[in-house]
Amino acid sequence: MTKKIVNFSVINLGCTKNLVDLEYVLWDILSLETKDTEINFFQNPDNDEVEYLILNTCGFLSSSRAEAEWIMEDYNNIWKKLIIIWCYVPVKDDDFLASLENLEAVIPYEEIKNTSKVLLWWEKLEKLKKGLWKLKNEQIKKYLWSIWGDQIWDKAFIYWTESVRAFLAADKGYEYLKIAEWCNNKCSFCIIPNIRWKQRSRSIEDIVEEVKIMAKSWIKEIEIISQDTTRYWVDLYKWPKLIELLEEIDKVEWDFVIRLFYMYPDILSLSHIDRLSKLEKLIPYFDFPFQHISPKILKRMDRFYDDNHIFKILNHIKEKFENPFFHTNFIVWFPGEDENDHQMMLDFAKKYEFDSVSVFGYHDEPLAKSSTLDQKVDSKTIKTRLKALKEVLNSIYDKKDKLRKGTIQVWYVEEINEEKGFCKIRPYIKAPEIDDLDKVKFEDLINVEFVNISDIVEYNY
Repeated sequence: MTKKIVNFSVINLGCTKNLVDLEYVLWDILSLETKDTEINFFQNPDNDEVEYLILNTCGFLSSSRAEAEWIMEDYNNIWKKLIIIWCYVPVKDDDFLASLENLEAVIPYEEIKNTSKVLLWWEKLEKLKKGLWKLKNEQIKKYLWSIWGDQIWDKAFIYWTESVRAFLAADKGYEYLKIAEWCNNKCSFCIIPNIRWKQRSRSIEDIVEEVKIMAKSWIKEIEIISQDTTRYWVDLYKWPKLIELLEEIDKVEWDFVIRLFYMYPDILSLSHIDRLSKLEKLIPYFDFPFQHISPKILKRMDRFYDDNHIFKILNHIKEKFENPFFHTNFIVWFPGEDENDHQMMLDFAKKYEFDSVSVFGYHDEPLAKSSTLDQKVDSKTIKTRLKALKEVLNSIYDKKDKLRKGTIQVWYVEEINEEKGFCKIRPYIKAPEIDDLDKVKFEDLINVEFVNISDIVEYNY
């Protein structure tokens, strides 16, 4: 019998929530190697030996869909067999996909476990799955042992079934933990509920079990994510249980910390903040996607909160936590935004001096309700408002950076430049892939003779 050889690679165009799903799929494929089937994973999708390319797509914006199609076309032209998965699929352009000669499969989110069926013989799949724990892919096995990961022998959990997960970011000391999927909100500028439908939360027991596996795999920082983290469990029992989940995670007896993302303020109460302040493992990093502060604009965005509630939450956090870190998102020039609304945003940024802000310029998303709104902002006004906001934010960042000068910082080394004698370190309070890194000369490292990626070090800033 001829041995089947599968050479594949992946490209992740989606968010961190999509990345978690891709890690499960990657492991599912790699674990099916047998004496009759050789499976080779290539980190570089441009490698000439790569036959199959799994493209994990984003469909949130028209620009992200355009990017996905550009990459599909590019790899189709160099004769890679394309497997298109996830968020582009519900909003796909059928005519465009029909033009791809090398399109192997289009797999929607709810059928991601079928990805391995595209690469392997269908009739052998059940037999191969029985050998799940007999991992034979030496490349991945060597990598996992290099980070002292014992998830080779343990199970991680995801909602629809038990699965094993390949931790792709673990070499930098952190990993993402998804506690729920999809979203119940109906924000006028967003089409995510149309792509992934209503929220579906995992059980507390399964999440805590995965936390234990991550901790045993030497992951020191667990990034807790979902589309709306604050609404965890609302779909199951009609009230949120995020705090209860965090309290259970906090009881796990391993050395790690947790960071929360995507916290919507509308159902977050002051008593919730009080309970958060008692968690020993929680990094005081508060990620609130406010998008705006004007009550008028928030209503047009179909958000469920106003400026007064936001002020109460932020003020209470400042009372309960020492040196909290605030990250938020702003959408500027949303339809109907006038000078008063824009000034409210500038004043809001100045008052609370956010540590990190992701700024998004509004554009009409054809599939979103907001595209039908009136009072669109003209391009000249857009440039003026964007410049004013960036000037305010940069002045805040400069002020905060000066306050850090002369302090001792600590956390993970993420980049090393031996030739120029410096490394880049992500300080403890800052989030991976969002916030900037500190550029640190080797001589400013404290009690460190040699430095490696993922080392936790102290340094003079």
